[in-house]
Amino acid sequence: MNYSSILLNPLHWFLGILLYSCAPQSQPKGQIDHANVATVVELLDQNENAVVLDVRTPEEFTAGHIEGAININIYDDDFPEKVAKLDRDKTYVVHCAANVENGRSAKSLDIMDGLGFTSLISMDGGFAAWQQDSLPLAK
Repeated sequence: MNYSSILLNPLHWFLGILLYSCAPQSQPKGQIDHANVATVVELLDQNENAVVLDVRTPEEFTAGHIEGAININIYDDDFPEKVAKLDRDKTYVVHCAANVENGRSAKSLDIMDGLGFTSLISMDGGFAAWQQDSLPLAK
C-alpha cells in the first residue's frame, strides 16, 4: 500500500478531520491548589471573589462553621447539581472536617474540577485546622 497517496488524497484529509472533530475530546482538568489555614485567612481578607465551601453535613455546619461559608453536603445525591449552579468565576476554598486524603473535600474538588471550576483550593487540615488555630466560628 502506498501511504503517500492516502495522505495526499483530499477525501482522506476531509474524513480524518471529520472523524477527529466528532470524537469525544477530553477536557483538561484544572489544578487544585492546597493552602494552609493562614494562607486561607489571608486569601479571604484580600480576595472578595473567594468563597468558603463547607461540604460537611448540615448538622456539622450548624454546630460551627467559618463565617460566610456556604454549606453543600457532599452526601446529598444532588451535590453535583447544586455545585453546578455556583459561579465558576469565583475562587472556592473547599473543606470538610479534616481534609484527609480521599475524603469528602477531595471528592468534592474532583466533582467541581470535572464541572469546569478553574479556581479551587483545598484547605489543608479542614475545619479541624481552623478550630485548632482558634479562628472565629459562626453558629
